[in-house]
Amino acid sequence: MQFIKDHWGDLASIVGLVLTLWVSWRAKRAAEQARDAAQQVKARISNLDMLAEISSALATLDEIKRLQRLAAWELVLDRYTVVRRHLVRVEQMNHGLTQLQLSEIGKAIGQFRIIETTVERAKANATQGSIDHAKLNGIIASQADSLEKIMIAIKQAGV
Repeated sequence: MQFIKDHWGDLASIVGLVLTLWVSWRAKRAAEQARDAAQQVKARISNLDMLAEISSALATLDEIKRLQRLAAWELVLDRYTVVRRHLVRVEQMNHGLTQLQLSEIGKAIGQFRIIETTVERAKANATQGSIDHAKLNGIIASQADSLEKIMIAIKQAGV
């Protein structure tokens, strides 16, 4: 008992130190959990952004096919630019996409650039009538299928 009387301040300091270490450990753990939760939210938002971009690209591709059937080449040119921009954003987000998916997106961007150039040249040379819209729509349909598969994979990954 005398020891406690003589050293109560030392004992209180040790208890305080232990409590401080315990509270610090809990605070660190809470901060790590908050960081992990924030990263999960950021990833989820990024996935939703990618889905929105791909969805917009797909809707624009459907519009392009319709406009090409109508030979509305002036409008088509603008839409190809819009599609490429959507896909470039997806490519740059690159959140959780596989190399194969990134390759498919890059391939689509390249094909749409080539088609846009072809239509632009035909328009400049006043030879729009020579454009095979069925062939172009086939290419678009193929790329749309690839984009749809990527969108499904992103959804299945847990958005």
